[in-house]
This record gives sequence, C-alpha cells and structure tokens, in this order.
Amino acid sequence: MNWISVFAALTILASSLPLAFAEDRKEDTTEYHNTLDDDLTFDKMTFIPTYDNVNGVYSRSVDKKLEELIKKNHHWNYIETHIAGSIVKPEELVLDSQKVMSFAKHLGADGFFTAETRKDPEGLQVSLYLFSSKSGRLVAEQRKVHKEDNTSIVLSSIEQMMSEIKERIPYDALIVSRVDNRVTINAGKRDGVRVGQTLPCIKIISAQRHPKRNFIIKSEKAVLGQIRVVKADSHLSFADILSETEPGVLRKGVKVTGISQIQYGETPWTQTYTPPEQLLSENNKVVFGKKATEWIAKDPPTFGKVGGNFTIGSYSNNLSLSSGTNYTTQVDVYPRLNLHGQLWMTPQWYAEAQYGQGIGTSKNPSGGTPSELSNSMSQYRVSVGYNLILRNEFFGPKFFADIGFANYSMYVDSTAGQGFTSVDYRSVAIGLGGYTPINLAKTWGFGGKIYFHAFPRLNEKPFSSGSSDNNINQFQFFADYKLSQRLRWTFNLDFLLLSSSFKGAGDRTIPANSMSHRHMGLATGVDYLF
Repeated sequence: MNWISVFAALTILASSLPLAFAEDRKEDTTEYHNTLDDDLTFDKMTFIPTYDNVNGVYSRSVDKKLEELIKKNHHWNYIETHIAGSIVKPEELVLDSQKVMSFAKHLGADGFFTAETRKDPEGLQVSLYLFSSKSGRLVAEQRKVHKEDNTSIVLSSIEQMMSEIKERIPYDALIVSRVDNRVTINAGKRDGVRVGQTLPCIKIISAQRHPKRNFIIKSEKAVLGQIRVVKADSHLSFADILSETEPGVLRKGVKVTGISQIQYGETPWTQTYTPPEQLLSENNKVVFGKKATEWIAKDPPTFGKVGGNFTIGSYSNNLSLSSGTNYTTQVDVYPRLNLHGQLWMTPQWYAEAQYGQGIGTSKNPSGGTPSELSNSMSQYRVSVGYNLILRNEFFGPKFFADIGFANYSMYVDSTAGQGFTSVDYRSVAIGLGGYTPINLAKTWGFGGKIYFHAFPRLNEKPFSSGSSDNNINQFQFFADYKLSQRLRWTFNLDFLLLSSSFKGAGDRTIPANSMSHRHMGLATGVDYLF
C-alpha cells in the first residue's frame, strides 16, 4: 500500500513539471502592441449597404456580390449585419472618422466595405471603399468608370476592385496559432505559399496617408522574425520559426508578408561586369544619361493656390444731370494687375481673396480744368465658398458658390467744375459658377461665374450727388492650361457694370439723375498650386 502511494505521488509530480516549465516560458514571452498595427488587422469583415443614385437598381446586386466575395475569402470571417435606416453615402464617411467609429461599433467587425454606383452623363461610376472599424479611417479605395451600364459590368468591377484593395492591405497573412516553435498561418497554396519558402513576420509601425482622403499610400514595417514553411495546404500552412527578435514575440495575430516576391529579369547592360564604383559614377551615361538631374516624386497640390494676372481693360464713365446735360468719358485701353489666393480647407470648403489695381487717363468733358483726368481703380473681395464635386475628383467637373465682401473704388482728379466724382462701392457679393476639363488629358479647363451683389452702398468725394439707389452687375469667363502639376496658365474675360440713380440735390449745384461705371478686361496670368 505504501509503494502504491509513493508511485502515485511521483506520477503527479512528474505530470506537473511540463506545466510548470510552460508557465515559466509564458512569463518569458514578449508581446508588442502598436495601435496602427491593430487598426490594420482584419480578421472579422463585413459590408454596409451600397449607395446609388438610381433608386437601388444596382445596390441589391452589389450587396450580394460583396457578401459572396467576403465569405469566399479564407483570410476573413464574415460577420452578418442588419442595418436599418437610410443608406450612408461613402463620401460622408471618408472625412469623418468619428462617424465611422460610431457607425462601426454596432457591426462587430474589424473592417467593412461599402460601395457606391453613380450614373451621370459621362457614364456609370463604380467605387469601392474599405474602412477600419478601430480607427474610423479609410484604408483603401478604388474607382472605375464605364460607358455601358449593365449589371454584369458593375459586378465584374466590384470583384476586380475587391482584389485590388486586398493587395493594398500591407500584409499577406496572419499567424493564427503557435505551438512551441511551430506556427500556423492562414495562407496556403492558393495564395502562392511554397514548401521551403522563408517568410518575414512583421509589425506595421507607421503609414503615410493621403493628405485629404486619408487612405494609405505606403507603410513602414519592422521585422520581428522569420519562418520557413514545412507544409502547405490549400488555405493553411505550417512553418518553423527560424528567428525572432525576442522570445515568444511571434504569436497569434502577427502579420506575415513576402509570399508574392518581386522578381527582376536580367538587364543586358549589366551582363558584362562593371566595377560598382564605375557603375554608380555620375560619369556613367548609361545609368544617369546626359545632363542627368535628380528626380523626386512630388505630392499633388492639396492646400490651395496663389496667382496673378495682367489685364488689358477698357473703361467708361457716364453722368446725367437734371439739366439735361450728359457727361461721358472713356479710357480705351488701361493696364490692371490682379492678385488672388485660395485656401482649400477641405475638398469642399475654401476661402478666397482677390485684389486688383489699374490706372488710366481720360479727358475732362465738363469743360473744367484740368483737361485730362487721372483715373485710379482698385478692387478687392474676400469670401468663403463651397465646391459641389461631381465625380469625386477635385480637379474634375464641379459647381461652386461663395459669399463675401466686395469693394470697388475709382479715384478721379478733382475739377474746377462739378463733373465726375471719386466713388467707392461696397456690397455683399454672392458668386455662382462652374468648371470642367474639356479634353481627355485634362490639361485644358473652362468655366464661368456670375456675381449677385446685395446691399450695394455708394460713397462719393469730394461732394455727394444725393441719396442713391445702386446696382452692380458682374460676370466672367475663364480657362486654364496645365503647364505642370503645380503651374497653370490662366485666361480671364471680365465684365463689370456699376450704376446709380439719385434723389435729392446732394452737394451739387445742378442735381444728378444717374451715374454709371463700365469695365471690360481680358487677362492672362499664372497660378501656383501648393
């Protein structure tokens, strides 16, 4: 009986040793946490209903296609959702991460897809978006435009864009389990995994995003270790750990990359051995070419633009007195310089400022002295506006509206007789306009704008013509040519008419009935986009 008790005690002690060692090993393991890496880990995936502008003609079919594609992808676990209420426009989510996170917390998924189909005169535009539920930010988006608008083309586009977006997720697979020094990853032969292949395991430590739309342009990764594949099934693979930066750092959830490696063909001019110092020398014409200069990729302009133009204009001033006398003077040609700037607070909202100044000489028709009058014109406007972008492309077709404060001043030399006065018009200016590229390369664009001036007021110097009823009419046409990514050559044709009718005598010896100023100008200049 005593021997049986001793044997039982030894058996219990022996069985507890592996557990003790396992607990000690667990304490030695290391786990790295990174918010960005967690945001870009997609295990549970779903979608929200598609938005379209043709009463759901395509949305039902697209939703079924998205569900099918997510379920078919063995990297993701599909989460079924039941969303009630109005369908959310994807563009409302792109720039509002808080709205995405608030919306996504009821989905129970790491990320979600959503699509948009929009029909316009140019054709059918199909867009697909992937959002991270954890950060609320856009991960990737794809867009295609079709001249034909049948459902099969739309569904084919969705499948192609889903594949393209998946390629932009910055890893290939995840470690789903670890036992001792062997791991299982959720990628297999169908993903291109081969037995004997060595794969790096990584953490995403930083990402460069688009300055306006926030989708990922490129990412920076830290290598945590390497694994070698020992067995590959269709959707799963098993691998041995070759190395890791710290014990136990390769664990469930760590990302795997490098399954599809980039291969380069042999280049003919490197077949003959050339010493590296000569090959990389600036004197090597094969590598650097003639008069080589360093090339660096430039980011597209996203903040605003500044510019100026030179105007050749004409000007006329008319004054009608109650005695029946009419005075008219005209400047056939005068120069004007205009400066302007625009700040893009978002792709939709902008702030704008303009300033112009011109000079000219006209004859004094009142019979007074001097016989010639110097005219100095200045004009400025500050406003805020909104862009209605038609095709999710900032430099594409759009309508815009703005509101702000406008001022027009014309200084005229004082005369011995009571003729023309210096005037100052002020108003609240409301502008409505549109712009569109006019060729396929989008190098040429054309637009127009009309201004409505509310509450116009007039001040005169050195004397007043009386109480005034004022009216301002203004419109313009403009075009531009893309010289480079940041430079545009601009052309403007401007029309401006300011008129006033008077009541009361004012300070004039002979009361005035009406007055008008008319300007027309043709301008050319350059805009710099930044």
